[in-house]
Amino acid sequence: MSFDDSLLDEVSPARVLEELDRVDAENDLRAFIKLSWKILEPGRDYVSSWHIDAVCEHLKAISDGQLTRLLINIPPGCMKSLATEVFWPAWEWGPRRRPDLRYVSASYSNDLTVRDNRRCRNILQSDWYQRLWGKRFNLVGDQNAKMRFDTDYAGFKIATSVGGLGTGERGDRFIIDDPHNIKDGESDAKRYAALRWFTETVPTRMSDPEKSAIIVIMQRVHADDISGYILEKDLGYEHLMLPMEYEPERKCYTSIGFEDPRTYDGELLWPDRMTATVVERDKSVLGPYAVASQFQQRPSPRGGGMFHKDWFEIVDALPAGSKETVRGWDLAGTDSLKAAYTAGVKMSRYKDGFFYVEDVVRIQASAGKVERL
Repeated sequence: MSFDDSLLDEVSPARVLEELDRVDAENDLRAFIKLSWKILEPGRDYVSSWHIDAVCEHLKAISDGQLTRLLINIPPGCMKSLATEVFWPAWEWGPRRRPDLRYVSASYSNDLTVRDNRRCRNILQSDWYQRLWGKRFNLVGDQNAKMRFDTDYAGFKIATSVGGLGTGERGDRFIIDDPHNIKDGESDAKRYAALRWFTETVPTRMSDPEKSAIIVIMQRVHADDISGYILEKDLGYEHLMLPMEYEPERKCYTSIGFEDPRTYDGELLWPDRMTATVVERDKSVLGPYAVASQFQQRPSPRGGGMFHKDWFEIVDALPAGSKETVRGWDLAGTDSLKAAYTAGVKMSRYKDGFFYVEDVVRIQASAGKVERL
């Protein structure tokens, strides 16, 4: 899209600058966020960061048809929800000329999705947005509420909760933002209820099974959370994983050409906002397990929690001689998606006094299969 030189003779310098802003915003989601920030946060400067740009690049890849599945694991307070839930829909509807797109947003709390729906609508109805893109679509009067608003091109944005959306509505963009409440992360029942909704309801709510997109945005809360399931089952999601403190062995690369630009162990994600002082203060309050999950996006401390990885040596062969052996079992009894795992560890103590882990079994299986095992 090019700039219309005739505007130089017809309008004021301020209008010319606004037209230049329009051109930038239509080509780049990052530019749109910087320009529309003042609508949400008047009087507060926008603080840019490479990680926000990374989120925008992956959302634009969905807009361009390059991706249909995206998993974002980034610490709290880093604008991932604002970019995805608030700015991106407003950008696709107006600047990208797609007011037909349908968005369904779900979180563990309906209040969170309603909040972001309201923010998105505030941008759409702002004088600035209406001057630049208001002629491209209108919000329908009888469907213009905080829970749902529709365009006159049959697009809509619906706010719901995990476990909700029983109306049969289907979306082109299904955004799942923090599906687990942190305080319920250790509750098997609540975690598996969210997982069952994700596996049994969400796939049936796509407008186009081939082209519609699912975006999961969350901080890790447990090894068996929705992120863990997506990664374990290898469901084809592009994984944008950016821990608060950089870990070189877990450097993030994605298929659209992105790689985490940080270079040294412990380098912060957003030092202009989440400073070293702030991070260390919050770490002391959260504790090692919450830091591992919420900050580092791995639901166990680095090197292990109760048992540290560097305590263990891998040996090529077991020692000769007598030993005492025991197999311990932690039993479960169903093979459904919400089932806990049956785990068995075989350990021996040899005459040298050392303990050796000889075998580990971990399965999801029915009671009969568990018994035979």
